[in-house]
Amino acid sequence: MSTYMDSVRAQSETQISNKLATREASNQKSEAEWTERLTPLEDRLAKLLATIPAEIKSQGLSLPALRTMLAGKWRGKCHPGELGIALRRLGYERRRNWNDGSQSFCALWYQSDVEK
Repeated sequence: MSTYMDSVRAQSETQISNKLATREASNQKSEAEWTERLTPLEDRLAKLLATIPAEIKSQGLSLPALRTMLAGKWRGKCHPGELGIALRRLGYERRRNWNDGSQSFCALWYQSDVEK
C-alpha cells in the first residue's frame, strides 16, 4: 500500500511542479510584453530598424507595415503620428509619390541623406 501512495504522491508533486512552471513562464511572458510596450517608442523603433536589412530600407518603409510590427501602449498597434515623429527623430524622412501609374498615392520613409 505504501508504494501505491508513494507513486500517487510523486505523480501529484510532478503535476504541481508542472503547473507552477507553466504559470511562471506565463508570468514572465506577460511581464516581457508589458516591459516592451512601456519602453519609449523611439527605442523600440530603433531596435526594429536595426533588424531590417539595408536593401529593404533602401526601397522605403511604409508606415502601416511598421505599425503592425510595433505594439502600442494601449491597443494592438502604435499611433501613426507618434511613429512618424519617432522616425523623424531617428533620421528618416517621408517621401511622397503622387503620380505613380500603378497607384494613386504612396508615401514611404527613407533614411535621410543629410545627417543632423
